[in-house]
Amino acid sequence: MKETEELELKDVELFAEYLEFQMLPSIVQSAAQAVLPGIGKAEWTPQKFSIDVEFPGTIQTIEFIRSNGKKAVIGGETVPPFYNFLGLDKRNPHPPLVTYDVFDMGAKMMLPKPIKLEYKDVLADPPQWAKFAVDKFGAECVTFHSLEIDPGMGDAPISQSVKYLEDILQAVDVPVIIGCSGNKEKDVELFRETAAVTESEVLMLSAADKATWEEVIPFAVEHDHNCLLWTSLDLNNQIKMNKDAIELGLPKNRIVMDPTCATLGYGLEYSFSIYQRMRLAGLLGEEDLAYPISGGTTNAWGAREAWMSEKEAPQWGLRQYRGPIWEIINALSLSLVGLDLAMMFHPVAAKHVKEITAQFFAEIPKHMEDVGYYDWVSARIKR
Repeated sequence: MKETEELELKDVELFAEYLEFQMLPSIVQSAAQAVLPGIGKAEWTPQKFSIDVEFPGTIQTIEFIRSNGKKAVIGGETVPPFYNFLGLDKRNPHPPLVTYDVFDMGAKMMLPKPIKLEYKDVLADPPQWAKFAVDKFGAECVTFHSLEIDPGMGDAPISQSVKYLEDILQAVDVPVIIGCSGNKEKDVELFRETAAVTESEVLMLSAADKATWEEVIPFAVEHDHNCLLWTSLDLNNQIKMNKDAIELGLPKNRIVMDPTCATLGYGLEYSFSIYQRMRLAGLLGEEDLAYPISGGTTNAWGAREAWMSEKEAPQWGLRQYRGPIWEIINALSLSLVGLDLAMMFHPVAAKHVKEITAQFFAEIPKHMEDVGYYDWVSARIKR
């Protein structure tokens, strides 16, 4: 077959459990010459990759600091997410931070079964829940949500949340984010009390929104805490709230933005677009948007595709995998366009997001063949 340029097989059936095709250099060259005559005579020369866009802006660096000295840092970006290409003068200093959700009424909540299975022994004890997340799953930050203070969820006294928070701070040595209930009156009271009793720490009040910002932000200013500024998928509202916070005295290195994390299949593309516009605007010099971005990627569990039992929807596959994957996709999608702080629920989902973003964040190897990437380049057909 040495002189054969073409071989055609007719009425042939191939039966194989595994079939691999390898494109030999001579075949590739012959095909190229057929399309572009003379290309085989060209010489390949190495080219250096370059980015022509300049990013003059810098995202603010935000620190969460425990009184024991342990800290977590987000922000500080000078280029878009994961632009860790060889030869670039700029490189982002911190990968996204994952914070693990802890609730004050976990034992009373209607939680998806995959979540209950992971935390079943600690759901009724928030301090032990937080400790479990740190000790078993390596949580570097914890978010404590006080839902039970809402009159519609039990109307628990603020003192209960304060006690839980103090016990959590004793149980773990990592930074803690102070979450709220969504009820304006109770949340303002919650932040007033918790900001005061934790003034030796630099934590974060989560969150101030259009209904509470005028009252909540002064607590963060007085006790030197970070403050999450929450808006609803509106770039202009976020800019206004950022400016208002600064006018109230909140330092720029205490502001974290949250433009709302929509769920995969229920509006994620809107969040993706807003996050991307905010981050690029900040990097291109818009100082009013040059702040780290947080996202409640736990919201992924609001999608029925994440929590619905396989008995009701067998075609969707096992819920124990489907739910975490839904949350992972939510977090990774937004991390590609600027997410700095991912609030997550399922520990397996959180673990994988941390590992994947760490790989994205790492510098690309100089010699690609050393890391096995070329092993992927083959065509495999399986029956």
